[in-house]
Amino acid sequence: RIRNRRGGAGAPVPAMASTHRPPLHICAALTAVCVAIALHRPAVAAARPPSRSFADFESFWPLYVQQHSLTTTKLLHGVGTTLVVLSIAVRLGAASSLRVGLGLVSGICLSLLGADATASCSSGLPEAAVMVSLIVGAVRLYSGLPPSQTAAHLACGYVLPWAARCSASSATAGRPSNFTLPRSSQVAHFFVERNRPATFSHPTFSLIGDFALLGSLLTGRLPLNATSPAG
Repeated sequence: RIRNRRGGAGAPVPAMASTHRPPLHICAALTAVCVAIALHRPAVAAARPPSRSFADFESFWPLYVQQHSLTTTKLLHGVGTTLVVLSIAVRLGAASSLRVGLGLVSGICLSLLGADATASCSSGLPEAAVMVSLIVGAVRLYSGLPPSQTAAHLACGYVLPWAARCSASSATAGRPSNFTLPRSSQVAHFFVERNRPATFSHPTFSLIGDFALLGSLLTGRLPLNATSPAG
């Protein structure tokens, strides 16, 4: 009978049990380098389209908060982001979750370089492709987590937030809201009202904003009814 590394009969070897992962301290050092690169990256003097005018997260943050002005929207975003964290922690355990977290931070930091490189593009799609590739690659390198599983965990955090934005659009127009899954009518109103989420124009800043929003809510820096960072 086939036994795994723990000696269990016939049990499959977990996908995370890779011997090719770098040591944890190397992952932490690489993450520190990525953070330093992101913080000290040179300003890019690119001709930005009007819909993609933000060059840094500090100037983007007020728009993000404005697009999440409703209490329910903030709550659903917080729940969605929390689901990502919990699903990773519960499924993978503390040690592997730490590696995934370091990979996520590294990928996001490098994605800021991708955002600068694609700043002149009329759509945020090239930036999003670069961001997903870098995050999936960094997580794969640090933890051995398959790309499909990384994408699934990221998608887990976007179902509720996307429904929240659609519901916010309906509530703003005085229409009934559905907070479970976005209906076709809500998606249509979503585009007709021209209040698309900034994910489509600034995907990297928007992802950072999801975690910043959760942190601001947990620490009380941002009230649930706030329509701007100043409250």
